[in-house]
Amino acid sequence: MDIFNRMNQEIENVSKEKLSKLSEEEISQRAKKYRKTWTIIWSTFGIISALAFIILFSCMPLMLDGESIPAGVMALLIIMALCITGAPFVDLFLIFQKSDKELALKAMRKEIKSSVYNNVKYEQQKKELPDTDFIISKTIPILASGWSSTKLLIDNQNKKFIYQKGKIYSNTYKFSDIINYEVYENGKSQVQGRAGSALIGGAFFGLGGLIVGSSMSRNINEKCNQLKLIIRLNDFNCPQIVITYVDNVDWDKNGWTYRNMKENLQSVCSMLEFMLNEKSLEQSSTVKQEESHAKKSYKEQLQELKEMLDDGLITQEDFEQKKKQILGL
Repeated sequence: MDIFNRMNQEIENVSKEKLSKLSEEEISQRAKKYRKTWTIIWSTFGIISALAFIILFSCMPLMLDGESIPAGVMALLIIMALCITGAPFVDLFLIFQKSDKELALKAMRKEIKSSVYNNVKYEQQKKELPDTDFIISKTIPILASGWSSTKLLIDNQNKKFIYQKGKIYSNTYKFSDIINYEVYENGKSQVQGRAGSALIGGAFFGLGGLIVGSSMSRNINEKCNQLKLIIRLNDFNCPQIVITYVDNVDWDKNGWTYRNMKENLQSVCSMLEFMLNEKSLEQSSTVKQEESHAKKSYKEQLQELKEMLDDGLITQEDFEQKKKQILGL
């Protein structure tokens, strides 16, 4: 409890310090945003509550099959209805009575609490990761089938990634461990990507990589009953990661669910393309370094050969012959 109080006090102090640095206009804007947000929330909650009680009271005679409702029960229901329905509007009234500075401070507290919570969550997740040196640069949620939360965790600093499904984490892989990836829809390969090669089947995602409505007329009766992403890896124990978006469920290709999954799949494939490009750039850099080293080696050999010629240790004919050997001519 003492730790909890200290944390709350620290949040309060930081909130006040940040608030003191804001201008009057910024405070006013934050207060306005806070009022607007809670007006929408409490109004929606109050209206829904009121409608729920109206429906309840309307259906009660049918539920009781014509029997009369005891006066005590009815009074209790009316009091509950008034309290539950009225509470949001009372709270809303109190919000509008507060000054801009008070509301801006509330908004600041909420932001800092959220930041603290995210930091705690991040630290907790880091403890669960199989690699303690892994730095999460980006988290990409995957709309895979099933109830488990599925994500791709990216460490761009160390060029590594981890596939997470629920509480289960894959091994830590380097970008260079990706051999290729492929998207299958209804058993047919639609998209293929590999290091150093152009994307094959990119039209699957639509014009300019976006899912657009221009092709919808051709897909009126089309269904998707299987959609999978396969990431092939240079790992003997786990040569591939299979991510299933759709399996044995007929989704209308014009429907929101299918389009949403496809957009998510596109974002995952874009990240895989980024990692493969990084791998290709790394390989290209290695080749250039080797070529540079080889050139430097040729230069050093020729310099030594020239010194031998200048010192009279070899003839000009020997020099020319050896030079051709070094340069592979």
